[in-house]
Amino acid sequence: CIAIVLSKGLNMKILVHLHLYYADMLSEMINRLRSLEGRDYDLYVTLGKDDPLVKKDILSFKNDARILIVDNRGYDLAPFLAVLHEVDLDKYDYLIKLHTKRDLPAPAELPRCCFRGSQWRECLTGFMKDRTALDKALKLFIQKPEIGMLSHYKLLISAAKEDREANRRAEEIMQKLGLKVRDRHFIAGTMFICRAGIMKPLLRLPYTAADFDVPAADHAGGTLAHALERVLSWLVAAQGFAISSYTPLTLSALIQIAAYKCKRFLYRKHTNSKGITRIKICKIPVYKNSRKKL
Repeated sequence: CIAIVLSKGLNMKILVHLHLYYADMLSEMINRLRSLEGRDYDLYVTLGKDDPLVKKDILSFKNDARILIVDNRGYDLAPFLAVLHEVDLDKYDYLIKLHTKRDLPAPAELPRCCFRGSQWRECLTGFMKDRTALDKALKLFIQKPEIGMLSHYKLLISAAKEDREANRRAEEIMQKLGLKVRDRHFIAGTMFICRAGIMKPLLRLPYTAADFDVPAADHAGGTLAHALERVLSWLVAAQGFAISSYTPLTLSALIQIAAYKCKRFLYRKHTNSKGITRIKICKIPVYKNSRKKL
């Protein structure tokens, strides 16, 4: 059934951007890229430094891969813009954005789940964990024209209270693009597959690498990169499409999310990027790591 549906899109062409900040993760990322075998795709890899051995390994996997050396600015977002300016998006049907995300040193709580270790990265790249998964993702695009971007429902979060400075800057960027913010949800982690044309408005932005901050050790928010993380998702609804999940939101999943939210409401312990730990019970602050009750 999948093969029949996909046969209608045999001429599809895919643009893949991999920002390889952590070069030692190349083999894992190549395993994800193997899901594209047999498909027509162009691979662009951005590196933070010129490493002949890494370049050799990339070209051994795909001999026509384009490798760009970029400044260590703007996390994976500045390199993504650099790649967009290197290509003709009209040539592509779909775009896959990837980067290297380390295992989490501590549990990370998102509104719908708590990630540990490699779980966040695996969730981000799950739509291409193997050929079958990627075929299913592409089938969704073909069957449902309203879908503009695919990720996982666990990663789609509201920007209402997350990093208000980044939200403000993202709104300013959307205004510059002449687009209305119709949905404030965004993909936490900025890895996804989307219809390539959705990213075309980004080509109107004047930003260069120099406009982005050098990544901070504490990953503090409010930067241009964090603002663009939101914009990449906001572009979808602004152009009449929807963000969907590559895996269905089942009744069992809804029950798990409800249980998680209930537990999070009753008791939440959170340590921010500045090392400040707060404890809330029923959303009431009761402790801060100054060891003084609030």
